[in-house]
Amino acid sequence: MNHYYSEKPSSKSDIKEIEFQFLNKNFTFYTDSGVFSKNKIDFGSELMLKTFLKHNEIKKGKFLDIGCGYGPVGIIAKSFIPELDIYLSDVNERALELTEKNIKLNKITEYNIIKSYVFDNIHENFDCILSNPPIRAGKDVIFNIYEESWNHLNTDGVFYCVIQTKHGAKSTLKKLEEIFGNCETLTIDAGYRILFSRKK
Repeated sequence: MNHYYSEKPSSKSDIKEIEFQFLNKNFTFYTDSGVFSKNKIDFGSELMLKTFLKHNEIKKGKFLDIGCGYGPVGIIAKSFIPELDIYLSDVNERALELTEKNIKLNKITEYNIIKSYVFDNIHENFDCILSNPPIRAGKDVIFNIYEESWNHLNTDGVFYCVIQTKHGAKSTLKKLEEIFGNCETLTIDAGYRILFSRKK
């Protein structure tokens, strides 16, 4: 079956351009069939970005958008915090092609794109990781993202994720507390929760 976390989506390409206004800036993104949230920036990612920018204390360092889709989270974070060294990763080749186009479209000049299933091809450590995990991939994959995020964070590095209450927010909070020794709910809105953990 074809999923947005498939390596090579089989659905027919249907590229479209969407506009997105976020805080005081305007962004344009190319999207396509076979990628996550192709018609608009999903509410969860937008809420995670707003929470991150409000809560964030990191002004520079390595930033990873794990499972980046067509790239909005990493691109928007970089546009507001230019000193971030951004890495965007996904297993979906179509999504990564769009990410590269969208980075250039939004005039981001320094970036790193990695094709990787979860962290299989990621060898760096980071100061900040953001994740809107692929719910349809199942709990084992999602929990693996959490565990490997801890492994790939520098000491004092931070992890943000978004998850709907109905999709297992309580089990995610419990798992992050188990992995990191801490987890804080920063935002609750329309059934979505933004969770935050720090590697100590």
